[in-house]
Amino acid sequence: MPSETTFVENLHYVPDAVWPAAAFTVLRAGQVAAGANYGVRRASQVGQDVLFCLSGSGAVEMGSRRIEVQAGEVVWIDNEAPHAHTADSRAPWTLLWFRFDGPNPAAARMRLFGDDAPRVAVTDRAGLVAWFERLFFVLRRRDRNLDFHLNQLVSEFFLLIARALATPNLRDASDPLGVVVAAVRADIRRSWSAAEISGLARLSPSQTRRLFQKHLRESPRRWLIRERLIAAQSLMIRENAPIASIAEACGFCDVYHFGREFKRVVGASPAAWRRAELGARETLKKPSRR
Repeated sequence: MPSETTFVENLHYVPDAVWPAAAFTVLRAGQVAAGANYGVRRASQVGQDVLFCLSGSGAVEMGSRRIEVQAGEVVWIDNEAPHAHTADSRAPWTLLWFRFDGPNPAAARMRLFGDDAPRVAVTDRAGLVAWFERLFFVLRRRDRNLDFHLNQLVSEFFLLIARALATPNLRDASDPLGVVVAAVRADIRRSWSAAEISGLARLSPSQTRRLFQKHLRESPRRWLIRERLIAAQSLMIRENAPIASIAEACGFCDVYHFGREFKRVVGASPAAWRRAELGARETLKKPSRR
């Protein structure tokens, strides 16, 4: 086993101070062949660290949670909390890794992993290695479009992880979640009950809730409301129908319920949103985060 740690690649970038508020960026990236005693422990750090274990093994600690990491696995470290990562002393890991920052990186982590351990076994290892090679290339080159390249690469990484997590294809009619999505979108006017949605999925209500929470990170009810709002926005632009008629066509029990949900999510009443989209001079407020 190696006794010393070797940094095969070690790249840094300092973006303009305001850029991470606008888009994702990468602050550090590299490859490390860890020695038997290699480890890092911090109270907190800017951004989020992502480790991809090429070989060997190690462990990551985040608060009271300890995550064992094997070759072929990615672990996403919650840098805003106390954390540590250490190589296994008998088979120390070799890692590809990067640190990124952006508008709300913790929200991106929650969107992908929820409350589960932020670790995933990557099936397309060659694809992820190729992604790191592209990242290293743009960080070495540092051309004038570097900020845009890095934002794109981070978004690609999110998609790679989403695929590794095996999120169902919502257009797949053989998948329980795909069945529900297809049926609801085909009949958005219907007053779908929780029992009907569970029946479509052929699962119990609790299993259906867990299915939605695992793959969509929200409850069936919240998902259904967003689907209705998306349909309503489309109708309000395409048709000159009254707001009450659109609310009914999209499955809301009455126009008042529609108005409350629309303003909560979108930040404006349906009528104000429609006027603004059609060109009237009206400023919309940002939606609440409740």
